[in-house]
Amino acid sequence: MTAQLLDAIQGFSSLGLYFSMLLEGSSLPFPGLVAILAIGNILSPNLADAFWLALGMSSAYSLASFVPYFIGLKCQCALNRKFELTKVQSWFQKYGEWSICFSRPFGIGNYISYVAGMSNVNPWRYGILTFIGIFPWAYTMLLLASIPGRLV
Repeated sequence: MTAQLLDAIQGFSSLGLYFSMLLEGSSLPFPGLVAILAIGNILSPNLADAFWLALGMSSAYSLASFVPYFIGLKCQCALNRKFELTKVQSWFQKYGEWSICFSRPFGIGNYISYVAGMSNVNPWRYGILTFIGIFPWAYTMLLLASIPGRLV
């Protein structure tokens, strides 16, 4: 059974990484980190390959993160009443638009997309800050995932 799962994951290759980042960026409940580490371990990319994969992964994440951004933009009041976003909003007010960038590697990163939309952040600026924030995380995760393959 494990061999079949590994074969299925290996068949996804880089597309699995991009798909995982699409799901992760759209704020769907998905264990993206687990998938990225598993696929990254199977691919075991070198530094240059990891860089290019991370660029694609970051682009996929940034693109998908516009889903919660536009939900926040269109449903400002309803979201604020339905969910307790006060902690995320206070983070956003304290650090400004750069909180979009700095929060990406952490759990609060997916929720900041809603707050950025609710705060009417310029979409271009939002996309660039999201990309800048997620790229180092994606690159680091690929490198960490490839270490066990290099130790064997």
